[in-house]
Amino acid sequence: MTEEKRHQDRYAIEQLVLSVARPGFKSFFQPNPETECRNFSLSGLQFASTQPMKPGEVLVVDLRFFDIDLTEIYCEVVHCQKEESGLWNSGVKFCFEDKRMQKREISHCLLMIQDKLRSLTEYPANII
Repeated sequence: MTEEKRHQDRYAIEQLVLSVARPGFKSFFQPNPETECRNFSLSGLQFASTQPMKPGEVLVVDLRFFDIDLTEIYCEVVHCQKEESGLWNSGVKFCFEDKRMQKREISHCLLMIQDKLRSLTEYPANII
């Protein structure tokens, strides 16, 4: 990549718990992948999983970070690459244009997560 596309700060943090599912009937045919969040920004996130994702595929994500719980966050897969470890590294963007994502609570919680991640990154000795 020759040009940096990111417009939001990104944070790598292990305390952010992520669950990924495919919406609708797709989840009945394929089990939800095991995931590990790699980094987070206000526009999306990156995670490692046991299953490949297809660019353009819509996913439903649940996020938990300390006392903040967000459920049914709609995302679109931007990229997916297989790593040497055998895991799949996927990047997703939040689908803010989706009506379900336009709730004030969702953007507020995402901002709170970003603020806590920034504090934890800048002041790692502080307990949130």
